[in-house]
Amino acid sequence: MIRIAPHWLRVTRLKVALPGLPPIWRGVRIAHLSDFHLGAWGMTGDHLHTARNITLEFEPDIIALTGDFYDSGKDTSPDGLYDAWGSGVPVFAVMGNHDRRGVPGTLARIQAEQERAGVIILDNEASEFGLRGQPAWVVGVDDAHTFHADVDGAFGMLPGGEIALLFLSHAPAPVRDLPEGRARLMLAGHTHGGQVRILPSGRMPLTKWIRKLRGARDRPEGPVYRGWHWMKGTVLVVSDGLGVSTLPIRFLTRPHLILVELDCADPHADLACDDINRYVTDLAPEPWPLSMLS
Repeated sequence: MIRIAPHWLRVTRLKVALPGLPPIWRGVRIAHLSDFHLGAWGMTGDHLHTARNITLEFEPDIIALTGDFYDSGKDTSPDGLYDAWGSGVPVFAVMGNHDRRGVPGTLARIQAEQERAGVIILDNEASEFGLRGQPAWVVGVDDAHTFHADVDGAFGMLPGGEIALLFLSHAPAPVRDLPEGRARLMLAGHTHGGQVRILPSGRMPLTKWIRKLRGARDRPEGPVYRGWHWMKGTVLVVSDGLGVSTLPIRFLTRPHLILVELDCADPHADLACDDINRYVTDLAPEPWPLSMLS
């Protein structure tokens, strides 16, 4: 739980068929990295650099970073982890709840560091970019966990009739407010898959009631906590994250890097249109005994 699991990187390779995807985008590669938590107790960072190296070897067309770059906003050396990601590859990021912690100015420091590396920060906004010679749109929202997400405002910037190729959010909760059919693929993290996974879903039991007993403000809860799902006319993929928070422990949920290859034809068109298995194929599933630890 302490010495092995927090550093035992799991790499998931998915083929994701998106309904209505323009054929020119078939084969587009997207790398999704989330919840780095640099500076967390017990974290060496070695597997974070491994995840970065695997990402670059994957030769993605897009890199998506979904927040929590430093644990509690700690000002610690990234040791090259957040250097530029490669020439000509668009890199988009949204901020997480830990990016707002620490001393005043923490958020601005983290955003400036990412922007120096060529990362485009999405703060409740939509951004157009070129993908294989065609215009594409990505929408990103600020952190829902700290009540800064504005899904309506972000999608209000998307021109009428356009569908965002990507919707990025630190937490999966904003999928509840996603306008039906306005995004093809949503990527999120935040949950760590439970980090210490007690329930198969990854949901941590009793946290809502504990917050009520403490008199804390009720946080927006996501409808799902890990894996991939069909919701609001989009494919939602939730990463278990790369780092740890609070304690240097993981149990039945390993650090997670997600690599996606897009397709424009449903591989299992015989399945119901709201069945996620119609659209998502795990290209390298782990053997059964190993998958039980993930």
